[in-house]
Amino acid sequence: MSKEEVQNQWRELVEEFRNSGETAAAWCRSRNLNVTQFRRWVRKFANDSTHSGEVTTVKWLSVQVEEPAEDTTSVLVVHVGSAFVEVRDGFNPLLLKQVVQALAD
Repeated sequence: MSKEEVQNQWRELVEEFRNSGETAAAWCRSRNLNVTQFRRWVRKFANDSTHSGEVTTVKWLSVQVEEPAEDTTSVLVVHVGSAFVEVRDGFNPLLLKQVVQALAD
């Protein structure tokens, strides 16, 4: 088998894997392929934009950054271990309870 034929065969396998939704380990195991060797081929074809016939287009969005308004609300700082949580007016008490419990664990 020529070098080009080997590459084409691996390219087809990599494309099949990409469309499978499986992990590389599971996909290789079900096809009796060496996962280390397979991952080398995946990396080799990673920059290959023709693998799925898709062309990637970058679109830029404009962003307007506004200066934050001066904060005149009250702030309560809750310390839990080495962490702290700032609580402001209008906070969600249930959320605060869950965060404190998670930090205490």
